[in-house]
Amino acid sequence: MRLGDPSLAIDQMRMACELAPDDAPLQFQFACLLAHQGQNRQAIHHFQQVLARQPEHAQAWHLLGVARQRLGKHRDALPALRHARALAPGNSRVLEALAESEFHAGYPEDALPLWQELLTDRPDDENAVLRAAESLNRLGRHDEALAVLRQAVSHRPQAGDLWMALAQTEEDAGDRDAARSAYRSALEQRPDWAFPVSGLLGLDRGKADDDLVEQARHLLARPALPAPDRALVGYELGKVFDGRGDYAAAMDSWHQANAARRRMIGEGDATAVSDATLEVIRTVGRERLRARARRWPGNPDPRPLFVVGMPRSGTTLTEQILAAHPAGHGCGELPDIALIARNLPASISGGGTWLDRLEDIPDVALDDAALRYLRAATRHAPPEALRLVDKAPLNFFELGLVSLLFPNARVVWCRRDPRDIAVSVYGENFALEERLATRLDDIGHYINLQTRLMRHWQSELALPILELHYEELATQPEAQARRLVDFAGLPWDPACLEFHRSDRGVQTPSRWQVKQPIYTRSIGRWRNYSEHLAPLLAVLDADAYPATTVDGGPATSDQASTPSA
Repeated sequence: MRLGDPSLAIDQMRMACELAPDDAPLQFQFACLLAHQGQNRQAIHHFQQVLARQPEHAQAWHLLGVARQRLGKHRDALPALRHARALAPGNSRVLEALAESEFHAGYPEDALPLWQELLTDRPDDENAVLRAAESLNRLGRHDEALAVLRQAVSHRPQAGDLWMALAQTEEDAGDRDAARSAYRSALEQRPDWAFPVSGLLGLDRGKADDDLVEQARHLLARPALPAPDRALVGYELGKVFDGRGDYAAAMDSWHQANAARRRMIGEGDATAVSDATLEVIRTVGRERLRARARRWPGNPDPRPLFVVGMPRSGTTLTEQILAAHPAGHGCGELPDIALIARNLPASISGGGTWLDRLEDIPDVALDDAALRYLRAATRHAPPEALRLVDKAPLNFFELGLVSLLFPNARVVWCRRDPRDIAVSVYGENFALEERLATRLDDIGHYINLQTRLMRHWQSELALPILELHYEELATQPEAQARRLVDFAGLPWDPACLEFHRSDRGVQTPSRWQVKQPIYTRSIGRWRNYSEHLAPLLAVLDADAYPATTVDGGPATSDQASTPSA
């Protein structure tokens, strides 16, 4: 190693371990060498060999967890890191590694006290500040996150990342002016930083400052602009042009943003998503769910209400109407159902998905999953809340699991003209894993699959499912809001039409739109981009169009699916 020949060093260590297979310290050194050279999969095997002989070896547990982290397997890393933490409670490196995996595995409630403990010893640790603040934000504790970040920027006013985190938190908390000020402070630290430029553009859209718009255009004109920066600026600059009525420039910006995103994450695989969706339709049906429910009948809590549908289909508006009811509580977009779906297989040996292993999942694991979900949903709910409204739109993939966990839940399926959905999705900076959001034809395939899967759930689940059309809600707000509230099993309350007066934070791209009364100007917005939509229109199924939007006629449907048990 000292002569700069790591491959020869690894060969010699491997030979040494073969000669002394029971020498745990030697195995440990070999595992460390492999991990140091980035061969984490091989290192894991040797760390496990060490622990089979020395189960109290705290450092081996720690490094086993770190090796799994480096492979992006944070959930798999947690048992090892938790064990290391129990064996070495005072080790700050173990603490930090565990906090990272709790955070990335989607457990902010478990990660937060670890970050707070780390900050007690290292108050100027910028990463710990950022992680603690984001954990607080994920838990809906925006005021506490703001306090952490404001204190941090007062001590380190040149730290641009802290200003960015503060700006985004101010925005989530609903303070546009404070967010703008923080974005500008971030931009002062790095004058051509795409992150705050995009944040400022997103705040004001069509009313954005002309100098800022010009700066954004100059950024996009740079051939060497990195793809992540081009995507950030392109999405938000497109919204500025859209707000100003320059639709050709808007679409050009979105084309650039989505091309940059594809360079970052690769092309979407509509076939793979289709195959996975069809497998759900083939394998998860009424009889299989009934058979599993005979063993574990589910959590009887009647409060969960799931708002699902394509992103940008009116899910946030729907949640806000119900959250304005005195007996309703808006949970926001909870990640917990998707987390439960991913984590349930860990309760059994042999791997697979919950779909594959439904019959093998222990009852206690399902019970624990339901209780964990309820803890998240009720985190900020008042005691009198009769409905807990979870508006994570992609929960439509997991409604079979929802019906198993909460047989008394309700589902609202938000629908909208797929052409308006597609334009809105194409211009939105979604999470990196949303690979089907960067081409118009892929978005069309996604809408088709969502429609097909929801039709399956309507026919196979015992859950009541209400179809709510955005166009009807926008043109007949009181009638449709009453219909929605009645479906939720609540008495009518006029506050449901005053949702825009609420001061609750909204952590979605439509956070500023829902601070306004219901409006109709977004209906038919696709017509501004009709010359660009051929790839979308070529793939959309007839059923992707709600009945009220096929011919643009008046709303007539009143569909609520409540299959007989």
